[in-house]
Amino acid sequence: MEKQKVDFNAITGIVVILLGIIYTIMSYSLPKAAIGNEMDPLYFPLGLGILLTVIGLILFLKSDKAAIKVALNSMMTKSPKDKEVTRMVVLTCIAAVLYGLLFEHLGFIIATFGFMMSILFITNGKKYVVNTAVAIIFSVSIFAIFNYALGIPLPGLPFL
Repeated sequence: MEKQKVDFNAITGIVVILLGIIYTIMSYSLPKAAIGNEMDPLYFPLGLGILLTVIGLILFLKSDKAAIKVALNSMMTKSPKDKEVTRMVVLTCIAAVLYGLLFEHLGFIIATFGFMMSILFITNGKKYVVNTAVAIIFSVSIFAIFNYALGIPLPGLPFL
């Protein structure tokens, strides 16, 4: 007997609608153009937020509303594998937010090294030598490619 697949479309639709509304509201706080039509820089972000809201609304309307309780119950009762996946996703989100906050202060190399180390430890376990080597090689080589080969300056090291 096959396991019944849980329908998360209604919950996803609600989340997308909320994100779209927040994104649209936040788009209004972007700086206006100094010359020409002052709304020109806002058209694309506003359109994106409205489109996100509409897509979330369509997803919610097409979903099975009766499946919301089943989806919420399945979110509360998880297998150990599902709990591990959820833990990894949450830790990855936290690492990404920290990376974004620390990027300008620490520079590309240090911030990317820290981000890569955290992601590698989340996914690859406690393989210290391999994780450190991959993180160092990746951050330094990407910095060199962008900074020197492509001529796109990235924030270097904070103490240089």
